[in-house]
Amino acid sequence: MKTITLECPDRLHEQLSKLAAAGWFKSPEDAALEAVRRYLSLHSVELQEKQIMADVQWALNECR
Repeated sequence: MKTITLECPDRLHEQLSKLAAAGWFKSPEDAALEAVRRYLSLHSVELQEKQIMADVQWALNECR
């Protein structure tokens, strides 16, 4: 496992801390880690869709 040091705005840290204090996460760091996981998961799907569409477009152009 790797460690990443993250600087974030005070307001964002407060929101992460509130989630942890409310029991949603063990710590603000765990809340931030989940946010990164969700971001990467969402954007991974978008990237795959773009790659598929590019492949389809390439195949359509090659068949002409």
